[in-house]
Amino acid sequence: MGDEMTQQEQQEVSGNDTGLWRAELRSLITGVNSAVLVIAVAAGVWGVFDGMADARGDRFGGSLIFAAPMVYAGWCMLEPALRRNTSTGSVMMRLASAFLIAPGLVVVPIAAVQGIALIFPGMRQMIENAAENNGGNHHYWSEGLGIQLLLIPFAGWAAGMGVALFACMILTLPILSLRAPSVVSSGSHIESVAAEQRAPTTAFVFCGLGATMLGIVLWNFGDGGSITEFPEDFGRFMGALSAGAFLWKDAVWLIGVVFVVAGVLAMAWGCVPVTAARRRKN
Repeated sequence: MGDEMTQQEQQEVSGNDTGLWRAELRSLITGVNSAVLVIAVAAGVWGVFDGMADARGDRFGGSLIFAAPMVYAGWCMLEPALRRNTSTGSVMMRLASAFLIAPGLVVVPIAAVQGIALIFPGMRQMIENAAENNGGNHHYWSEGLGIQLLLIPFAGWAAGMGVALFACMILTLPILSLRAPSVVSSGSHIESVAAEQRAPTTAFVFCGLGATMLGIVLWNFGDGGSITEFPEDFGRFMGALSAGAFLWKDAVWLIGVVFVVAGVLAMAWGCVPVTAARRRKN
C-alpha cells in the first residue's frame, strides 16, 4: 500500500509539473508576449527579403533575421520582472523557456518563409544579381543557398539564447532584487542575513552583478585596454570633447570600466553581511 501511495504521489507531482510547463509555454504566445512575437516574426520576414537584395550587408533590414529572435527572447526574459506578482519558480521556468523555446518561436516561421521563398526562381535570381553587382560576393548568402538555410536559423536561435541569459543577469534579476527581493534570494545564503538587512543585501548583490556584466560587454565593445589606462583615456576623451569631438568608442569603454568597478564593489558590499551571518551561524 505504501509503495502504491508513493507511486501515486509521484504521478501527481509529475502531472503538476506538466501542467505548469504547459501554462508556461502558453504564456509565451498569449497577451503582450504574443504581440511582441508577431512583430518579431514580421520584422524577421522583412529582413529575409531585404537581405536577399543586400549583398554588401550594409543595410539594417537584413540583420533583422538575427535581431528578431534576440528581441523576443530578451523580452520574454524581462517580462516576469514586470509582473505584479511573480515567484522564484516562475522566474526559473521562464529562464528555461526564454533560453530554449522563445528563440525558436521566431526562428522557425522565419526559416519557413525563407525556404519557401527560395523555391521561386525569381528569389534565387535576386540573390545572384545582388552578388554579381558586389563582385560575386553576398554578405548573407555567400556560402550557398543550402548551407545558409541551415546557418541563418541556427545563428538566430543561438543569438536569442545568449540574449535571454544576458537579459536575465542585467535586467530581470536586478529589477526583481528591488521589486521582490525574496524571489531572487530564495534558497541562497542571503536568507541567513537578518530580515532587516536582507532586501538591501539582495539589491547590492544582484544589481552589482547586472552592472558588472553590462560593463564587461561595454568594455569589450569600446576602444580601450586595461583598467590602468583609464586616467590616460579619460584625459584624451575630455580633451577631444573640449575640442568639439565625441569619441564614442572611448566613451563606451570608459562607461564599461565604471560599471565593472561599481558592480564589483556593490557585490562585495552585499557579500559582507552574508559572510558575517554565515560565520555567526557556524
